Amino acid sequence: MDADCIERRENISIEEFVECFLEPNKPVVLGATLTKHWPARSDWVTSEGRPDFARLAELYPTDLVEVADCDTTYFSDHQRTTMPFPEFIEKWQKGEQRLYCKDWHFTRSPSQYRAYQPLPHLSDDWLNTYYQEEKNDDYRFCYMGGQGTWTPFHEDVFRSYSWSSNICGQKRWILVPPGQNHLFTDDQGNWVHSIVDYNEARFPRLHELKKYELIQGPGETMFVPSGWWHQVQNIGDTISINHNWTNEFGLRSMYDRLGHDLLSVRYALRDVADMDGFEDQVQLVLGINSGMDFCGFFMFVKHMAAIYLGHCNADLCPLSTADSEPKGYKSARDCVDGYFLSPDSVNRALNRIDAVLEMLESNPTTALISGDLKDKVKDLRETIRQAAPQEQIGLDHADQST
Repeated sequence: MDADCIERRENISIEEFVECFLEPNKPVVLGATLTKHWPARSDWVTSEGRPDFARLAELYPTDLVEVADCDTTYFSDHQRTTMPFPEFIEKWQKGEQRLYCKDWHFTRSPSQYRAYQPLPHLSDDWLNTYYQEEKNDDYRFCYMGGQGTWTPFHEDVFRSYSWSSNICGQKRWILVPPGQNHLFTDDQGNWVHSIVDYNEARFPRLHELKKYELIQGPGETMFVPSGWWHQVQNIGDTISINHNWTNEFGLRSMYDRLGHDLLSVRYALRDVADMDGFEDQVQLVLGINSGMDFCGFFMFVKHMAAIYLGHCNADLCPLSTADSEPKGYKSARDCVDGYFLSPDSVNRALNRIDAVLEMLESNPTTALISGDLKDKVKDLRETIRQAAPQEQIGLDHADQST
């Protein structure tokens, strides 16, 4: 499909982004002016717009990074190895292999060099708030690679949103709207590795796929909505900063994905369905396969509900995104723009949390899990309903896994 079908916005308010793209779950490319103040846009890049290899190696001399060999398939990904960052930089410059530094948690680097701050539009990040504060982990990454390095076709973790900002170079994106899994999944339930180079006999209907293609330029930010599968290839030497994230608008999709994964686990374990403790075993496998089980999802929601409940009786002061000191990284919650902390936004978030908790409470599986999960969900809902005026919330993003 024509790239013009995906909008590009050089200047856009947070309110417009939420109403036109985040809530309706539509992709958009945000303009390069929004990232021009990032230190990485100048410190990581030469005056010619190419990676400053020497400066990068100087900034991160001791980091270990995962590097993918883009010519070697490993299940649904590429074969990966771990190496010192300066060694990757050296190999990258030689260009003898298509090596791609991926999923590098560079914000944890001992250097504590602060390369960026999330755009205000993308700052309401529940996923990284929870994982930083409760798991000592995060979904904030840097990707670096040369011409032709690429990421196979995939959907983002937890059916989250993602954003990707190019520091330099270009990316060719292929995005697939939700609801087309049957076109790119084989009869064994495996999805296609690449939608540009595939076995037609194994995926005979892939040509029917509705898709969008575009080129993302230096400084631009790609917003990938929940449930949109995508494949990405670098054009020339390219560096990007990426986040997986979600908030109240993506909570329903996250829950739907967990429910879909639960059905898959139940089917895989169907031969032992009569065993004692079957439901707890299902949850154990679900947590391993999906990164989260029902109890983990509840703890995530409870953590975010507590933050918003704390605002209900407080004077809400917008948090400034301005910071002149380019050292160290704030927690994800410290960077949230004040738009998302207004009384109306807080009430909206709590209402959406309550709506998803209602689904969790009424799910028959919840009552079968040990640890009184259903009672805990009920108690949290009661606390929310006492604190926040109730609104009629129409939750979009029904299960998109068909």
